[in-house]
Amino acid sequence: MPTMRADSLSGVAVSGCRINRKAFGRKSTSLLLLCSLSTTACLAASDRPATASPNANACATLAGMKVESGEVNSAEPVAPDVCRVRAKLRPAPSSDIDVEVWLPRNWNRKLYSLGGAGFDGGLQPGSLPSFEKAAAQGYAVAATDSGHEPAASFETWVHRQPEKVVDFGHRAVHLAAVAAKQIVAAYYGSPPKHAYFVGCSNGGREALMEASRYPDDYDGIIAGAPAMRYLEVLTQMIWFDEVVFGEHGAPTALSKLGLVNRAILNACDGVDGAKDGILENPLECRFDPAELRCEDEAGDECLTAAEVSAFQKIYGGPRLRSGEPVFAGPALGSEEGPAGWAGWIVPDRTVSFGQDFYRWLVFDDPDWTVESFDIDRDYPYARERIAPILDSNDPDLRAFAKRNGKLILYHGWYDPGRTGAHRRREARKRSRVLAPVAPLARARPLPRLRAAE
Repeated sequence: MPTMRADSLSGVAVSGCRINRKAFGRKSTSLLLLCSLSTTACLAASDRPATASPNANACATLAGMKVESGEVNSAEPVAPDVCRVRAKLRPAPSSDIDVEVWLPRNWNRKLYSLGGAGFDGGLQPGSLPSFEKAAAQGYAVAATDSGHEPAASFETWVHRQPEKVVDFGHRAVHLAAVAAKQIVAAYYGSPPKHAYFVGCSNGGREALMEASRYPDDYDGIIAGAPAMRYLEVLTQMIWFDEVVFGEHGAPTALSKLGLVNRAILNACDGVDGAKDGILENPLECRFDPAELRCEDEAGDECLTAAEVSAFQKIYGGPRLRSGEPVFAGPALGSEEGPAGWAGWIVPDRTVSFGQDFYRWLVFDDPDWTVESFDIDRDYPYARERIAPILDSNDPDLRAFAKRNGKLILYHGWYDPGRTGAHRRREARKRSRVLAPVAPLARARPLPRLRAAE
């Protein structure tokens, strides 16, 4: 089976995330990706278009075709050798799922599906380059909007519309796979030989949802920086805001990120045997922010008592009063950079994401505000109400493994929103469940990789 080194993937976009060679670190440039799982960088090396060329009129005949839970609205050439098909799916009366499938004339007999990002599906303006690249390499390409258009607030598609929440959570991506395969079979006269799904962040959440809930949809899945515990990712945004900007918080912590980051590197950079500005494994670092406590007056080169407390709480991650952890805190060394804490943890704007999530997806109450949030009361309620629909952290992938499905899951230590420490815990759970069945997944941490890289 062909393999590619991670350094040969530099600059390749993978459904919302971009592989940055520098982020892999000194020891990780030999990371191997199996080309059978189809990142777009691997395609040219191992896939050659097969002789599966429909006649010139085949595209137009797809219009009006019935597919699972819907029908094809339009089918027309988007390029001289590519047919673009658009379908509408309505599994429930309020559902409004758009699916788009591109069918290249010279098909390699494979289906390549794109995951979403943020709060939306994979069918959005930013996905056009991925469609074009994969189709040019012979793939039938598919994506869905997950049942709604990108919007400024959850209100437009969540308020009093529980079926649309189910569509976003998992149903739309599944039905898109079924419909895409039906469209492919009708156009080419045969179903795809293999089907692959690639997603990052929310798309990574979707990827793991496919592997656990709908194991027959895809043969190979790549899940990048998966927001598999979607509820917990949004819950921590409210909790972080309270830690930094609350009554006992430390708003000045933002100005001390560089100070803390330098102290961590000074203490732990050489633990892996090389002084290179990279923590190969942040879990091996032993650092307490209290080491920087100001002895006398507050200053730029020390931490006040409030700042020490804020940093300690953030690294520890949100917990209930009982001590039960909600989510793992960010890794030591992840503090600086636009995709570091300044983008995810300490800016006051991120709390609005958490508020919008709880207001609409948890309580569906227009009057709910973050000021009333109580993690010990509201998180357990949310865990019962919405986590079964949105979270994809079920470690039981035995059905996917039994049909010889393959999974690549990658994640960066320096991602502060979906932490590497949490991902490692989840990987161990999967390993324990899968050990009697098959060596389905391999996990390897990527130093310096941040969110959306």
